[in-house]
Amino acid sequence: MKNNILVIKHGALGDIILAGSAMQAIRNYHKNDNIICLTTIKFEGLLKSSPWFDLVLIDPKPKWRDLKDWNILRKFFIKYKFTNIYDLQTSHRSNLYFFLFCFLKKSHWSGIALGSKYRHSNKNRKFMHTIDRQKDQLKLAGIQYDFLPDWRWLADNYDNRSILPKDKFIIIVSGAAKHRKNKKWSAESYAYLIEYLSNIGIKSILIGGNEEFKNINNIITKVSHSVKNKPLNYAGKTSFKDIVFLSKYAMCAIGNDTGPMHLLATCRLNLIVLFGAGSNPDLCAPLGKNVHILHKDIISDIKAEEVFKILKNIGID
Repeated sequence: MKNNILVIKHGALGDIILAGSAMQAIRNYHKNDNIICLTTIKFEGLLKSSPWFDLVLIDPKPKWRDLKDWNILRKFFIKYKFTNIYDLQTSHRSNLYFFLFCFLKKSHWSGIALGSKYRHSNKNRKFMHTIDRQKDQLKLAGIQYDFLPDWRWLADNYDNRSILPKDKFIIIVSGAAKHRKNKKWSAESYAYLIEYLSNIGIKSILIGGNEEFKNINNIITKVSHSVKNKPLNYAGKTSFKDIVFLSKYAMCAIGNDTGPMHLLATCRLNLIVLFGAGSNPDLCAPLGKNVHILHKDIISDIKAEEVFKILKNIGID
């Protein structure tokens, strides 16, 4: 008889991508069990398409007075009688789920909740990179692994050549969350970068969500009209699968610390990631030999020439 296993993971896209290795390790460990992921609606489709889960359900994340949704969660935990629960979110909310639904049960909870069987009490956990922290957490539950997230499967048997330019190209990810301005390199710097790439015969493809369309257009308007390789605004035009598909043909990717860059890193594409004070690369940067980090407290202090130097070091000049 199959056991029911639960994985809890909310967060932003970058958090989901970084958790890919932990999710894969849990799948490898529970090969013959039924694994359910509790996540947010934004990532339901992405995680449903993964090879790691048998079922993906949306966490209603109820507020205190929302008795209806609290009751839905209560029935969810009663119905599946989870033998193992892996809390990869380790938030106040997921800790609360432990106390409300699992504290008196025999389920083996892996997380940071006080009283849980596999409690990750490492005093340095807040200073560990996300990937290392999750490895250390799961080790307590008997799950050991040593590999980085790999989301290349997203583009298996997938083809969308309509988004491929005829020229050599580099992917640029110029966006970030609206409230995280200290994570965004300036439009002027990106325009200067695009001009440099055009001068060495490389087209720039700028990707992002629909909300990035105006910001990307703003960058493009700052690019000299004389450039031969005109940049392309792909805002709202690329699914997760498209991003992975593009990575197979791109020369590299350059951008801010944001979700699509994390996804591209797992495709083993050469990456140049720009960090400001908005995030700490020691805790959350994409990892891998293909990843090159530029970090300054004030992100605008990163000079385009520093990016050019890395491009030359990886053979793009």
